[in-house]
Amino acid sequence: MSTVTASTVTDPPQTTTATEDVESFDEIRVRGVAVNNLRNVDLDLPHGKLIAFCGVSGSGKTSLALDTLYAEGQRRYIESFSTYTRQFLEQLDKPDAESIEGIPPSIAVTRKTVSRSSRATVGSATQINEHLQLLFARIGEITCHTCGQKVERTSADLAAQTLSQLAEGTRAMIGFVSQRGSERTNEEWLADLISLGYRRLALGEEVVELTPELAGQLREADTLEVITDRIKLSTETTTRLHDSLENAMEAGRGVALVWSQNERVETDKQTTLAGSTWQRYVFSRRLRCETCAIDYPDPQPQLFNYNNPLGACPACEGFGNITELDMNLVVPDPSKSLKEGAIAPWNTPSYNHELEELLALADDYDLPVDVPFSKLNQRHLDLITHGVPERDFGGLDGFIAWLERRKYKMHIRVFLSRWRSYSSCPECQGARLNPAALAVKIAGKSLADVVDMPVEMSSRWFETAPLDESQRVVGRLLLSQVQERLQYLDRIGLGHLSLARPLRTLSGGEAQRVALTSALGSNLTGMLYVLDEPSAGLHAADVPRLVEAVTALRDRGNTVVLVEHNEKLIEAADEVVEMGPGAGEFGGKVIFQGKYDAMLQSPDSRLGDWLSGRRFLQLPEKRRETNQGWLKLSGARENNLRGSSEEGLAVDFPLGMLCVVSGVSGAGKSTLVGETLYPAVAQGLKLDTNGTNAKFDDLVGVSQLDDCIMVDQSPIGRTPRSNPVTYVKAFDPIRSLFAGTTDAKAAGFKAGHFSFNVDGGRCPTCQGDGSIQVDMQLMADVFMRCADCQGTRYRREVLEIRYRGLSIADVLDLSVREAFTFFRGQKKILTRLKCLIDMGLDYLRLGQAANTLSGGEAQRLKMANYVSAAKRGRTLFLMDEPTSGLHNSDVMQLLDCFQSLTDMGHSLVVVEHHPLVLQAADYVIDLGPGAAEEGGQVVATGTPEQVAANERSITGRYLREALQKTKEYALAAEEEEIE
Repeated sequence: MSTVTASTVTDPPQTTTATEDVESFDEIRVRGVAVNNLRNVDLDLPHGKLIAFCGVSGSGKTSLALDTLYAEGQRRYIESFSTYTRQFLEQLDKPDAESIEGIPPSIAVTRKTVSRSSRATVGSATQINEHLQLLFARIGEITCHTCGQKVERTSADLAAQTLSQLAEGTRAMIGFVSQRGSERTNEEWLADLISLGYRRLALGEEVVELTPELAGQLREADTLEVITDRIKLSTETTTRLHDSLENAMEAGRGVALVWSQNERVETDKQTTLAGSTWQRYVFSRRLRCETCAIDYPDPQPQLFNYNNPLGACPACEGFGNITELDMNLVVPDPSKSLKEGAIAPWNTPSYNHELEELLALADDYDLPVDVPFSKLNQRHLDLITHGVPERDFGGLDGFIAWLERRKYKMHIRVFLSRWRSYSSCPECQGARLNPAALAVKIAGKSLADVVDMPVEMSSRWFETAPLDESQRVVGRLLLSQVQERLQYLDRIGLGHLSLARPLRTLSGGEAQRVALTSALGSNLTGMLYVLDEPSAGLHAADVPRLVEAVTALRDRGNTVVLVEHNEKLIEAADEVVEMGPGAGEFGGKVIFQGKYDAMLQSPDSRLGDWLSGRRFLQLPEKRRETNQGWLKLSGARENNLRGSSEEGLAVDFPLGMLCVVSGVSGAGKSTLVGETLYPAVAQGLKLDTNGTNAKFDDLVGVSQLDDCIMVDQSPIGRTPRSNPVTYVKAFDPIRSLFAGTTDAKAAGFKAGHFSFNVDGGRCPTCQGDGSIQVDMQLMADVFMRCADCQGTRYRREVLEIRYRGLSIADVLDLSVREAFTFFRGQKKILTRLKCLIDMGLDYLRLGQAANTLSGGEAQRLKMANYVSAAKRGRTLFLMDEPTSGLHNSDVMQLLDCFQSLTDMGHSLVVVEHHPLVLQAADYVIDLGPGAAEEGGQVVATGTPEQVAANERSITGRYLREALQKTKEYALAAEEEEIE
């Protein structure tokens, strides 16, 4: 969040609208930008071009692209709205800049755009679901979910037209179904019908006169078929027929009955009346299946929305799954006996009495308590699960029910979640919608059927679906919107995903590209698009399709700014802007601006050094071999993992090495490592799996590990109160040092007084924020430095306490490198800070707000935290695309960290596409050969050279090119050194 000085308040309001501003300039002109670490940057960017921002992580790319260009474009666009409208819109802070001119309305797609809610799916994130809901409401046809008959609404006009097709002179009877109602007797019921002028009933096989004497024959009948008119069909009786049908529908609550004689047509039911064969018709103004007596609601968009009570499955409330007791979690170690504590929930002191009750009645019910839990028979399991009511022992069911009644308490909800796992909803089978919504179909497919198909298959289905002419006319615009977005998803390499796939199950790269769809799939022109690393997590084979999509966005008349590290996207850019030369306070300058070819020749460009071969990876003379054995996983069946048979996938992971899992997007990498291997290892090591159960048969080799750590791409705390020193948990020992000084003890200060997050030591005026937010009403809020603490966040008394001459605020202003020297001799602090230095974050200030960190810095900060928490024993690190947001120079530092971890005896399994990581790997497991159903198999394994030589591997093809380039660069360097 940028800090705006008090002088900003007196600046004249911006009166030029975004449109007028853009029309006055043929380029974007920024002057004196000082956001975050930018050093009064001046920059001119042409309109209608593809511009790539590159540089090392923390050099200022995001500050310039997102915090300056996007923020100002969005702010000016919102200011063009009315005062009333603006109060409902979230405005970004005004960038700290002297002037910004020629900025168009802007759209940004960042990682923060992606929702991780369990309700968020690919379809909802791309807004395809909204179009599909409208489409099904307009052209969908209702098919009874019980009998499969088509359910249609018929008016009196349509009914009359149907009957007019019968032969001239056909006799017909028109009637309706009358309902008695629980409050009336049969006598009262018949009396009411007679008083309304009705004279005949269709009773069984006869037409009888309606008289009061029939009351005794009706017994407990609830409905009667009342005849309202008898008519002979002809052109002269058309008007009468129509009126009679209207009257019958009115009396029958929208349903009219018709019997015709002397006409044979196909029918579902024939009734013989008075000895003759009659045809019976049912015409209804309601959407009702008369065969099953089921009424259906009118199709409307909200009926197909699982987030709306109208459409959500009542059992799972639209989640698609339910939580239920999982015995694998309740009994994590079946080899233990009941007496040894096999039932984990009853091992806690608060609930140990449940186990004592079970053991007390064990002898009376022949329940063995000294044998392994796995040896108990079904009778024993039923007793443990359902309890013994006559002995006031509720078993696990009663225990869980007791907890359910108290889950308004947070700790009870947390405790309950430990013993439950998700399973598909038995009512909707994971479709999320209720039966009424699923009954509406287009060309025989419900909305659930459509969203469950892979995107590429769904796109083809919409092209070939057998729709009639009226459906295509009514749904023309919606069909085009749906197909365009589906085709775009397929183009950027996500054709293997289904629209029903939850976002939280996607890899980081997949989630990023899903977020791109709603923006890049639109038809807006004259916009500024700011895309934050759209190639993150993308396999090299999929990058060309992304290049096509991004250049198409530019060709529609938009200005596209990419924050990127990928060579192909940077090469496709019309202009390259490189920030640097370093990170943090060592960056913030434009070190190169121009064409791609010029960057390769520029001596100032650090990226040009890598792409031209002036810098390159030194390949090892010999790859590391495992000396710790293997993890052998067999029978993995999660998502698309299947191997070469129905038995599932079998994979061997080497220990004590850098093992990289590669493959095209959707091949199953994240499923294998994050959803299968991690829960399997965690289960074997008795670690908390957060209720996640992996689908596999066996895992051998876990005994060789002491711990397992999963480093995914979930965001770190993005608030000003979170900072590097608190995130890696180095602030606690630092505060303890200050609390241990003589002055602190004399003043009665504890460690908590040196925290700006709690009362006691923090400034009471700004509550430890260091700044005061000034509400500017209809303008963007202004943040001013706190006058009392001058931005230090602490009370004056606390700042007087010093350690080695520095106050707590002075310490937070130190860089990591400076702090490492300052805290010499303090092992706990140095261990934590050393991890930050190893990750190349030595330039960060200890107290730098987390919301000012770039994506690459945040990713490395998270890794530093995990690495610092590793045990001394052998730890397995599982990482999901750790190079996201990293420059090649940063990747080299990351590889050095990997080398240190393996040298210490730890093991790494990394999901990656980056060519440097693939080349540096000791062992590569390549999945594929394609995505979704075409993936889930091990295509190649071995050293990078062995995988590169495998013709079946798509990854091997690109790895072969990368290895060849690296060898050429090394050879050229040797020749140059010789000369």
